[in-house]
Amino acid sequence: MSEIKDEQAHSTEIYLNFQKILRYLNLGKGLKRRTPGITGTQMRVLSLFNEKEVINISEISREFDMSIQSANNIIRRLESIGYVEISKNEKDKRISDIKLTPYGMERFDEFRDNQMKTLNNIINLIDPSERELLGAAVNNVALILARGSEKVANKK
Repeated sequence: MSEIKDEQAHSTEIYLNFQKILRYLNLGKGLKRRTPGITGTQMRVLSLFNEKEVINISEISREFDMSIQSANNIIRRLESIGYVEISKNEKDKRISDIKLTPYGMERFDEFRDNQMKTLNNIINLIDPSERELLGAAVNNVALILARGSEKVANKK
């Protein structure tokens, strides 16, 4: 029983620290200010374009653990406000390819640039040796969370 409480306390501590990190970085405000109609979930979906030029509904559904219908609704809303365009996949007509429009790319780049400025302002004030530690720590966190996510996905 105490093991479960310890795990919950540990998870809570990690969660709270992630919330602090996001608050310190103030990421997300830039896009919300420029595009008040964008929701947090839509921003998270748009973040997939950091890694790929083309995504599809199934990837969104898997990545964010949501139904195909929910992912489809998000993409339709992003399409209606001009952020993405949807086209049939050349190889498999059952799949729709989703890409940023020029307008969406401009807004996305603006948002990413704003995030990078915020991060650079903070990083430049940190001691160089701490920057190295921070970079290594963030890289390790990303790798650990990726492995944990894969395990969770494989359980389903």
